[in-house]
This record gives sequence, C-alpha cells and structure tokens, in this order.
Amino acid sequence: MLILKSNFKFNCTQEIFNILFKAKIISNTYSHKYIEPIHIFIAICLTKNIISSLLNINTKNLNNLINYFFINNFLLISDKNLSYKNFSIESLKILNNLFKSNKLITSLDLVIILLNLNNNLINSFLNLLSFSKTQVLDLIKYNKYNINVNFLNKYTYLLESEHLNNNLIERKNELQILIDILSKKFKNNPILIGEQGVGRTSLIYLLIKKLQEQKIPLNLKNKQIRFLNLSKLIKNSQYKGDLEDIFNSLINISKKHKNLILISLDIYYLFNLFNSQNTSSEDNTSSLNLFKTAFENNEIQLIGITTPKEYLKLIKLDSNIEQFFEKIIINEPKNKELFDIITLASKKLEQFHKIKYSPFIINETINLSKLYLKNKLFPKKALEILDLASIYQIQKVQFNTLSINYIYKAISTIANLPENIINKTYNQNNIILNLETKLKEVIFGQNKVIEQISNTLKISYLGLKQKNKPLGSWILWGPSGTGKTELAKKLAEILFGSEKEMIRFDMSEYMEKHSLSRLIGTPPGYIGYGEGGQLTEAVNKKPYSVLLFDEIEKAHPDITNIMLQILDDGRLTDSSGKHIDFSNTIILFTSNLGCPKNLPTIINNYDKYLEKNILDAISKYFKPEFLNRLSDILIFNSLGINSLIYINTKFLNILQQQLIDNKINISLSINKDVKLFLSKLAYNPIYGARPLKRLIEKLIEKPLSDLITKLTFKTPHILSFVLDKNNQLTYQLKKV
Repeated sequence: MLILKSNFKFNCTQEIFNILFKAKIISNTYSHKYIEPIHIFIAICLTKNIISSLLNINTKNLNNLINYFFINNFLLISDKNLSYKNFSIESLKILNNLFKSNKLITSLDLVIILLNLNNNLINSFLNLLSFSKTQVLDLIKYNKYNINVNFLNKYTYLLESEHLNNNLIERKNELQILIDILSKKFKNNPILIGEQGVGRTSLIYLLIKKLQEQKIPLNLKNKQIRFLNLSKLIKNSQYKGDLEDIFNSLINISKKHKNLILISLDIYYLFNLFNSQNTSSEDNTSSLNLFKTAFENNEIQLIGITTPKEYLKLIKLDSNIEQFFEKIIINEPKNKELFDIITLASKKLEQFHKIKYSPFIINETINLSKLYLKNKLFPKKALEILDLASIYQIQKVQFNTLSINYIYKAISTIANLPENIINKTYNQNNIILNLETKLKEVIFGQNKVIEQISNTLKISYLGLKQKNKPLGSWILWGPSGTGKTELAKKLAEILFGSEKEMIRFDMSEYMEKHSLSRLIGTPPGYIGYGEGGQLTEAVNKKPYSVLLFDEIEKAHPDITNIMLQILDDGRLTDSSGKHIDFSNTIILFTSNLGCPKNLPTIINNYDKYLEKNILDAISKYFKPEFLNRLSDILIFNSLGINSLIYINTKFLNILQQQLIDNKINISLSINKDVKLFLSKLAYNPIYGARPLKRLIEKLIEKPLSDLITKLTFKTPHILSFVLDKNNQLTYQLKKV
C-alpha cells in the first residue's frame, strides 16, 4: 500500500506511479524504514525507459550492483511490524514540487529533480554505473535536442572515473589560466604546450575533477568535456571529405549542446590529418577552414595538447590557426610543487606494489633523477624510477618500505650506467685521487699527458669547472699506436665503469658537408627525419661517456663548428630541436696534423720539434674559437724500447688471463730477455705499439694455439719461451 498526501495533484504519467510503487518494493526488500530518493532513483533505472536506454543499463548487472550498493551504504532499518512504507521528508519535498507543476510529469523530469538534489547516495550509485551527475544531465539534454548520442560516443569519449580517483595535485596557476581562457567570449580555445611527461594531460584531468565536484566558476559548471577518439576518426576517414563530414556533424552537435568542450590529445596530428586529406594545389589549408569558421562563430570549443616542436609544425600548416588559440606553457614542476606532485602521484604505485615510499626515498629519487636522467622530464621520470625500483624489491625481498638500494638499481637500468657510480658505495673522491696512478699502470710512456688529464678531471669532479661544460676536452696529438685510443678506453672503464662507455667516431667518414646530418639527425623534409643522429642518440643513451673523435682534422669544417656549442654550453640541439646534455662527457679529439715523414730521424729532438712545429700546424688548421674552448692540446710521446717492454708485459698478461678464463691448463713463462727481444724487433716510432701486438700474435699466440688444438691439457703445464744460442725464439712445454 502506497500512501501519498491527499492534497497532491496527480498531473503525471502512469509510469511515475509505477516507479514510486517499485521504490516502495525496493525499500521493503532491504528493510529500510523510509522510501528515500535513492530508492526512487534506482526504481527509475530498473524501469524500461529513456534513462535506462541512455545509460545502457543491463538489468542483470544492475541487480548485482544494487545488492552491493546497499550492503556498503547505511540506511535506517524499519520495524518488522511496520506494514507500509512512508516517504522520507526529502522524498515528500521532491514529490510535492514535482506535482505542483502544471505540465505532465515524466520520468525524465523526475530524474532531473533527483540529480539536482546532489544527494550523496545517488552520486555514489552513479559512480558504480561509471557515470557522474553532469554526464547523465548531458545525456538527457542530448535527447531533448535530438542529438545523436551514438554518433557522439563513436567519435568522442568521456574520461573514465578511475583517472579522477587518482591523487591529482593542484597546479593552481596553470589551472586558473586554463579556466580563464575557457571562460572568454573570444579566443577561448586553450592549447597546452609542453614536453611529454610534464603533466599536460593531468591538468585536463584536474579540470574535469573540479568540474564534477562543482568547484569551478558558475559559467563553466554546465560544461561537458569529451576527448576526441583519433583512432576512430582515422578508421572512418579513409576517403577525401570523410573527416570534414564527421567534424561538420560534431560542430552541429556542439552548436545544439552549447556547453560541449572537445579535447585533442595531439592537436598537430589532428590538423595534419585534415591537411593530408586535401589534394588541392591551390589552397593547402582549405581543409582547416572548417575549424577556422567554427572558431570564428564560437560554434565549437577545443582544448589542444602538443609539444613545442609540434606547435611550430602546426603553425607551418596554417599560420592563421594561431589566432584562435591561447597558449599555456606547461613547464616541469620544481621544488616543493614537484615533491608534492610525486608524493601524491606515487600513492597509486604504493597501492599497486603494496610498498610505502618514505619522504627520504621521494627526495632521493628526485635528486638522483636530476643528476642522472637529464634528458627525461619530471614528474614522469621520477615515477618511472619508483615503479621499476618497486619491481626490483618485490622480486628479491618483501619489505613494506622501498629501500634506497633499489632506487640506485632502477636509475642504473634507465640511465644505462654502472650501479656503483650511482650508489653511496661509490667513493668518487678516491677514484679521482687514484686516477693518475691507475692510468699509469696501463698507459706507458705518456706520464705528462696522464698528469694533465688527471688534474683537469679532479677540478671538474670537485665542482670547480664552469657549469654545464663537459668534464674535460683535449686534442690528443701523436703518432699511431702511442696509446690515444687506449687512454680513452681506460678513462671510460675507471670513471664510468666499463670500456663500453667509450663512444668512438672515425672522422674520415664525415668528410662531406652532408655528413653533419649523420651526427645530429636529418633536417625536416628529408628522408630519415626523426631517426636521430649518431652522436646525439649515442649521448642521449649514454650521458656519462668518453667521446673519441678519431682524426678530427679529416672531418668537414661544419662538424667542428657544432663542437663549439658542445664545448661551450655542454649541450647540442639535434635536428628535431631536442637538447642533448654533454656536461657529463669527456671529449677527446685525436690528430696527426704536422706529423713528419722523417719522424725516426728526429726522435732525439722530439720535444723541441713538437713545441715548435706541431702546435703551429694545429693552430693554423683549426679556428681559434675551437681551440680556445678546449682544456688543452696534449702531445703523446713516440714509444721507446722501455715503454714497449711494459706494453709487452701487459699484452702477455692479457693472454695468460684468457687461458685462465677458458680453463686451459697452461701457464706462460717469458723472461726479460725474450721481452726485450720482442720489443726491439717490433720497435718502430711511427707505428708505436701496433707492430708489437702483431709480433706477439705471430711468435707467441700462433704456436700456443697449435699446441692447444693438438694436445689435451688435463693437468697443468708450463709453456716457456726462451732464446737459443742463435738468438732465435723457441719454446718448451713441461708438465707441472
């Protein structure tokens, strides 16, 4: 039995009575004391009508949701003896206002009144249905103005509620600018310009969240924000004119709706799509006229997102399009704002990985990201580190709080750096203090060069170098085989953890003017644009590295010109406009300029000759602005017999280690006389140590390999190389 006040005027459809009766049944089913607005709203959803059609409600799923909803939401329970249900005071007010109307009341009218109550239970139930109050009101409006909802849903979509449940930091300045632009009469189309990862899309999410919470100026409260579905646009725009037809329909919907705001997550791609469908040679921008006319007449409102590089490309498509957009530059967040953003954004990662991030961990992640991931942007790079570090910890141990050691490991992976450079066990001061000693252990006859490089790098690592410059840069002059490449390898190994951190460029391959594009990337409009340059991509992947430019004098002069920016600012802009950081690189240029053909005959006056002639040759060939930016010009000595003896020992030690690594039971025994014999035989001041290496391969490695292939060494043996009476090299094999 349903009791209503007798003074109600029943100017409504039978559907309303059916809904109210169904609301009574729902209240009774769950033993609730009163018939509340939520019961009426659920009764509407359970009734086959326009609302259930607009919301695309599945009755079976709906019943499960209703059970879940009432289990998790408290309502007053009735006395068991109560035989009928009374409407609550709030429900009676609704019905009273509803029945005062002179027009015939429909379920749509009832829904609008219920939604405008801003009832918490109704809003919560809508969330279960993945709708907001604003979205439902908009759907009703579409129906009223005969707007094709299916068409709108095909080419646009609403933001899923899970994105709004994320913790979104309030970027107050940018949000206020965005709101101000959207509120304008003219030029009310914002375009968010920023690199990927700085929070452009998050700002849109924040705007939508504020809109749903009604924490937004009155003039925007009825706005609905929908994202353009680019994949559907492309799929259904295979022929010329298809895209314009679709957008004509969207513009017509926008004109009827009045409060629709569209969002393009890649506005350059969208407009370029229009332009690519145009085949007219007379007017390359005619396809964009559709947009321009709609903007001029305020028939459509659009928020665009793009990068600085693509914004410039957008203006090239049609310079006039700029007059309809208001730019908002989205920069990386800094300091406290950055910390707050990472702290809030990381909550979702904490829930996913079931790990806590302490303020210390977040601070260290930010600081280490700044230091080692300069080519990535906040807040994205810090969140990537936290995500990967959490995975590493879960795989090893189950602690509630993330350990700093896994932050080091994650940065090591992302930055492609040895972990010992990043973590606290890496004693940078000791490495730098011992650099000279370690280099002298493997590079022979070049003490002066080693001392100068070590001293410069000490200054750089102590933070006393000019900010942003490379750690050091030198021209290394010297004949072939004197240790220039070996020095580069050892610097990479000692300072950056591996010889693989040395990046070598043979400048004889860059003699032509066009070869510059191979280093920094192909310019726009040419084949290969966007693939990146060999130099810029290498340093982008390995920002901590030794760069060796072999025989720099063979490169085209334009290439030495781009070195000026690297040596002066510690960065280089590639062909796509991306800035590559060189501030953590060591740069070495090798050269043979002025090397005399009669070098052996002047070896005794080597130092004097170099000071007088070689430096003159270098200064005449290279521009002063290039030479003045270098740390120094270093002269490698031609190797003497004593140096070759040390190098001989080094080569033989490497060979012995290879035997051990391959588990071959042979120990080499080579006395001083043999080493002196090999060094004298290989001595050539023009070619340095290279003839010695070839000689060892011929006289030591070849007979050794013959023995290994013929015999099986299950027990240890000693292979001794000696000189016989005729001063010829022989060998003896003995079992230990």
